[in-house]
Amino acid sequence: MFDSDVWLDVLAQRQPFFVVSAQALNRVAQPQVQGYVSGHAVTNIFYILRRQVGSETARKLLSRLLQHLQVASVTDEVIRAALQSSMTDFEDAVTSEAANVAGLEVIVTRNTSDFATSSVSAVLPEEFVVTLSE
Repeated sequence: MFDSDVWLDVLAQRQPFFVVSAQALNRVAQPQVQGYVSGHAVTNIFYILRRQVGSETARKLLSRLLQHLQVASVTDEVIRAALQSSMTDFEDAVTSEAANVAGLEVIVTRNTSDFATSSVSAVLPEEFVVTLSE
């Protein structure tokens, strides 16, 4: 599961994170890697991008990236579990629970400390890249 910060690094070309976040996202092209993004993250990313690049460009950028990623559902179960989570940031709790319900192995984020109590391990983009290179 790719957290929104990794997506925004790439889509908004945020430095100095752009290169390593792009490398992490590019790993979904490998047959053994299935990338996901949480459904709520897509709407948040669109909202942020739309203000920077306009609605049409934001839609095109998201569509391009979603060609290689699945959207993890944010269901009633996910929201209720996130509300009960010990995680302090609700958005992160939703990401964590969506990853858990989808049976995913890791959350790729630059904010690993935000996921310290997540049932799904969080790794930095550079750790994700190195792990898959081994």
